[in-house]
Amino acid sequence: AAYLFVCISPINILSVAPLFFLGSTLIFIGYDLLWEWLVDIREKLFLMEYLVLLTTFIAIQIIGMDFGIIFGVVVAVIDHVASTTRISSLQRVMKRSRAVWSNDHWQLLQLHGYHPSNPKIVTLELSGPVFFGSSQKVMDEIMDEIGLSVSEDEVKKMSMASPHTSTHISGLRRNNSFPKNRRVQVKPKVMMPRYVVIDISEMHLLDASAATSCFGQLAKLCEKRGIFLFAAGVLPRVECMLRSHEVSLKFEEEVEWKQSILLNEDKQNGKLILFETLFEALEFSERLLIQSKSRHGHENLMRSDASQLNSHLIDADSSHHKLTYIFTNILREELSEDEKSLIDGIGPYYEETTFRGGEPIFQKDTHPDAFYIVLKGAVAVPRDRKRSEKIASPKVLSSSNLMELSLSSSNLMAIGDDDTSLISSFHNVGGIFGYCDFLLKRQRTFHAYASGDATVVARFTSQSLETMKRDDWPLYVIVQNLLLQASLMDLANCTCHN
Repeated sequence: AAYLFVCISPINILSVAPLFFLGSTLIFIGYDLLWEWLVDIREKLFLMEYLVLLTTFIAIQIIGMDFGIIFGVVVAVIDHVASTTRISSLQRVMKRSRAVWSNDHWQLLQLHGYHPSNPKIVTLELSGPVFFGSSQKVMDEIMDEIGLSVSEDEVKKMSMASPHTSTHISGLRRNNSFPKNRRVQVKPKVMMPRYVVIDISEMHLLDASAATSCFGQLAKLCEKRGIFLFAAGVLPRVECMLRSHEVSLKFEEEVEWKQSILLNEDKQNGKLILFETLFEALEFSERLLIQSKSRHGHENLMRSDASQLNSHLIDADSSHHKLTYIFTNILREELSEDEKSLIDGIGPYYEETTFRGGEPIFQKDTHPDAFYIVLKGAVAVPRDRKRSEKIASPKVLSSSNLMELSLSSSNLMAIGDDDTSLISSFHNVGGIFGYCDFLLKRQRTFHAYASGDATVVARFTSQSLETMKRDDWPLYVIVQNLLLQASLMDLANCTCHN
């Protein structure tokens, strides 16, 4: 009623009400708000957020309400950009591909590729956005991890390429001459690898300056030192940035280079080579390493294990069952003739299923009634997505056949008519998948799709394993050892325990 009276009354309330009463009320409200937003709020904000708040308050007192708030917004934006550019992180991880190598190849990779003190293959994980403010920091960290040092001439060129950047590596102003007595800090020497694989699947943002000043410069430095620089798991937006600024090759050129590099391992191009998944990049690096070692007297290493397995699987005159060769390579030990004979009799305990390209093998959140072994082609595992639909495109790129147009570039699989999904991993010939959910008896935690036409998998059901356990116990033990070995290999590639 009082509010309605004030609104419709023809009398000016300020002419009859005591001014000291209204003034004291406004002062009380002002001090209460001031205390609440400047004192009480201190315990609820981070230090930088509180400093932005104080800066805005002081600006309002000096330059007025409107311009003070605008000034505070500008300060908040600057703080957001500065804090965002600092959250990118780099760490070195120990991972291997999921390729099925023979015991000789495995030992060669263990001795040279993943040697504890002098590995030829190094894997790095980069997460968070990379902007102009953090690109130099990321580049410095990568160079430290792989033992890459720069000369004074290279420092000059790098600084001229990024004239607005000032750091301990490229900290030269455009108009300043290079100090002759300047020395680059020397850290404990790290043996440089031959292949560097950077997993950038968690790097969701990359700007143009970071693409050229970080990855472009890094690729050129690696080329001069005979290092192959690969990036895996690149997101579409980041891939577009890298290709448009010529940090990476165009798709057709990249496919051609990957094909030719298998024939000429020393061919360098000074570009960042992109792969769909981390495991594909690692498998490519391992193939190149085996190939390079084969030129030094190991001629039998020239042929990849995948092609050897394929030849055994399609050769009707093979002396053993097709799964015997797969079991031997995965277990990485020489099986006795009796054990091979046991595996030769595995036929009744599984069924072969053929899938078309893009056809689902199983869907997420379904009952785990079996585990699978790839006999032909490859199986793609897309990253988690909200809806599960059949893959419409029959041309899901595969990493298994390196001599076809399957050498990876775009890491998108078409889902339906208007949806896409990023590839998480591939399972090539000899790959085992679906066994964790199968053994734990839980719902499927991922989707699996055939990545090409005529993909053939061996399907082992719980009923067939129970029959094997009852009728052929020694063979059942071999299968359990196979699943244990596959579990250990997956566990070794997991960084959750680091």
